[in-house]
Amino acid sequence: MTQAEDPPRSRRILRLIAAERAIRGLLLIAASIYLFNHLHSDFGRISDHIMRAIELDPRRPFLHRIVVYFHDLGASEIRVAAFAALGYGFLELVEGTGLWLDQLWAEYLTVISTSLLLPYELYELARKPTLLKAGGIAVNIAIVVYLAVMLRRRLRRERAARAAEVQPA
Repeated sequence: MTQAEDPPRSRRILRLIAAERAIRGLLLIAASIYLFNHLHSDFGRISDHIMRAIELDPRRPFLHRIVVYFHDLGASEIRVAAFAALGYGFLELVEGTGLWLDQLWAEYLTVISTSLLLPYELYELARKPTLLKAGGIAVNIAIVVYLAVMLRRRLRRERAARAAEVQPA
């Protein structure tokens, strides 16, 4: 496997990105396991209980819609969400592990997978803007730009090295 062989400062940033991806992957996998083990739970009742525990009023219109939506979820919908969380969690974990091990393929995978989700994230932000969504998109854009710049620099270095090898001394 090809290692990226970036300078130490770049590796620290890659490790930070890798840790973020791995933690997110593990949380998604844990969520999917929970969902698979609670397919027939009443998530409306659970969300109502959680809201009351943190002193939110679930009778407020916005919160009430959330409780009703979760109450109406069927086992098949929960199963689909669990599979989606599991798949995305494994993808994030693979990206994180590859970045931590300084693998070039992981940088490409991270740029591609994160870029593919940006249009959907931007659509969701335009549809229902929140500060949390905006922050998440900003982080993802920063990661894509950073990794794309690092990949471009590496390609330039490799071309220069190949050109130096070809030229007679």
